[in-house]
Amino acid sequence: MQKWVVPLNIALTLLILSVVALIASDLVSFRLGKLFPGAAKTPAVATLPPPAAEDLMSFAPILTRGLFGKATQGQLTPVIATSPTKQAGTSQSDLLLLGTARGSFRETFALIQKISSKEERVFRLGDQVFDMGPLVAVQKESAEILAGGQRVKILTPTAVAAEATSSASQPPAQGRGGLATQVGTGSYVIDQRALNAALDNIGQAMTDARLLPSMKDGKVEGFRVSEVRQGGIFSTVGMRNGDVLLRINDFPIDSPEKAIQSLASLKGQSRIKLDLVRDGQPTSFNYDIR
Repeated sequence: MQKWVVPLNIALTLLILSVVALIASDLVSFRLGKLFPGAAKTPAVATLPPPAAEDLMSFAPILTRGLFGKATQGQLTPVIATSPTKQAGTSQSDLLLLGTARGSFRETFALIQKISSKEERVFRLGDQVFDMGPLVAVQKESAEILAGGQRVKILTPTAVAAEATSSASQPPAQGRGGLATQVGTGSYVIDQRALNAALDNIGQAMTDARLLPSMKDGKVEGFRVSEVRQGGIFSTVGMRNGDVLLRINDFPIDSPEKAIQSLASLKGQSRIKLDLVRDGQPTSFNYDIR
């Protein structure tokens, strides 16, 4: 017998035994999997990230040229993932101020309720109020939140009720000038308290309208009124945009200093006379202060 026959028989025998062992192992695993299904382990499958749209577009020539037959020929359209819709943020009407505590910057708090979810939380100055914005101011009956670059005020239930009552009881403005009531041709009556309140801060009164010098023959004859603020001193005495104020109580208004002096002198007066030019015509108005 040749020498190579014995090693060959041994190798074949070992190969056959290995195959039989693998088959037996698979059969045992299959039977055990049926008897104990929970014990069978699912092989881990690696999850690959989805290809980018740019990578997919590199396969476009395959479809365009029909390399897999006419049935698959066409254009590859890139798929654009849509971003989820952003949820609307908390609105001012969804917040209610339940109480405040005021102290130093780090000891000032506001208890705020989110009405829709009934969630109540305490916020310190500078804290983010839900998803609306940071808390920037706290008063006894109100708090302010900076939302979208604007200060939004929320009130306590007591302040809300008081504001509603005040709005309902406030009388409507009278006459053409808001607080000036016409009683005759060129004659008006002005509420003394309202006039004095407007004159308490003469600096503020000068911002109630824009005054530009009106020139005549190279000299300032008066001041043209524009941007009249409703409720301000100029609106109170019935001034309109475009009027040229010449004199107050016969005192000429031909310089900023005289304009300030004239306005300051109105406080405590019982009568006011305005000389002005309206629509190109000289006009005088007389006011009784009551």
